[in-house]
Amino acid sequence: METSRERAKTSTRVLLAALAIGAILAVAGRSLAPNMPTATWLFWCAMVGGALAVVVVAGLMVGLHVRQAVLRKGGTDAQWFAFTSEPEGLVTLRGQSWSNSGHEVRPRATSSGGHHGR
Repeated sequence: METSRERAKTSTRVLLAALAIGAILAVAGRSLAPNMPTATWLFWCAMVGGALAVVVVAGLMVGLHVRQAVLRKGGTDAQWFAFTSEPEGLVTLRGQSWSNSGHEVRPRATSSGGHHGR
């Protein structure tokens, strides 16, 4: 398990990398708009960076909620959306698991046909 010291080191490295990338982009951007005041330039850089961060966080939250909902509804894994049915043999394994745990075996409804990949 990661300790707080390791987390601090990782956070510091990520922050330094972000600052370095930001500095490179700022230098490149200043050459694109040399007449823009520095304060205005920094304001727009912060606004674009903040908007990007909001979009990334929102996308991650939506994706995690969808995956969580799939698992709560009995899905095997959200990654299996790409296929038309569950992997071959999984229904049998699930039935064995249920029977070994003392529960009534409940067959899962799967789409007709075999396991089709892309």
